[in-house]
Amino acid sequence: MDNKFVNIMSPNGSTKYLFFGGKGGVGKTTLATTTAVWFADQGYRTTIVSTDPTVSLSTMFGQEIGGETRVPIRHVSNLCGLNINPNDAKGVFQKRLNSVMGQMTGTFGGDIVSTPCAEEMATFDQFVTFLEEPDSEVIVFDTAPTGKSLRELAMPFDWAGFLQKQIQDGKELARLMNMDEDSFDKLEQDKLRYENALSVLRNRSTTVFNLVLLPERLPIEETYSAITGLDRLGISVQSLITNQCILPEVVEGNRFLAARAEVQSRYLDEIGSRFKDLIQTRLPLLDHDVSDLASLRQVGKIIYGE
Repeated sequence: MDNKFVNIMSPNGSTKYLFFGGKGGVGKTTLATTTAVWFADQGYRTTIVSTDPTVSLSTMFGQEIGGETRVPIRHVSNLCGLNINPNDAKGVFQKRLNSVMGQMTGTFGGDIVSTPCAEEMATFDQFVTFLEEPDSEVIVFDTAPTGKSLRELAMPFDWAGFLQKQIQDGKELARLMNMDEDSFDKLEQDKLRYENALSVLRNRSTTVFNLVLLPERLPIEETYSAITGLDRLGISVQSLITNQCILPEVVEGNRFLAARAEVQSRYLDEIGSRFKDLIQTRLPLLDHDVSDLASLRQVGKIIYGE
């Protein structure tokens, strides 16, 4: 257990937002669900939100978890879950935005957000709600793989500028065409929502971005890319969790494990030096799957202690 890691993750009188990101397949969902269960078991009102379109959150807890409302997690007091489906979110977001933009763009209103960014914006728009009106002490985000997550976080920056232009140009157009300016007030409200949400994401005391990686070349490079991309947005990564590390005591003369452990050792040294300014935690490679509450709690004890 790393006390520095536990300290940055724990609530300090205000809601704590804990993000887990990284390359696909490195264990983000495992670490996110483990963290959510651990904090809930400690008595904190906790919500876990997945922005990954897969059904992994439902699989981990063995129950259906949708995107309409938060679902209480069975056998874990204080824990609720929500799985944001980008396609569903896009539909709600697109209808709402089209009703506003349609007044400005006439027959082209239906196409104004028919672009690849709409899905990322829709996802961001939905979890902004958690940043605006948190009703949990800990909110854990299990994010999509790195590239998609960066798009979801970067889009609001461009979108805020786009909204500003539409508000300025649109109000003048509304006056010329005797259109209702109330719609532009809604755009201004959305712009303010996104700006406030982004200020929360940049606040190191309330938000912790954790990147999960394996001691392998591609995850290391993707981790570096993610740190660089988030830094451009003014968002700091505070912690790295290196997963599936082969412990010396489990090699026991196995030539394959010994060879893999030697390769990992070089990468672990690189991770330690290359990301030396970040809090780093290592998790061992386990001999069993982590896919139920018992195993999640076992991993939680390794990371956070009793």
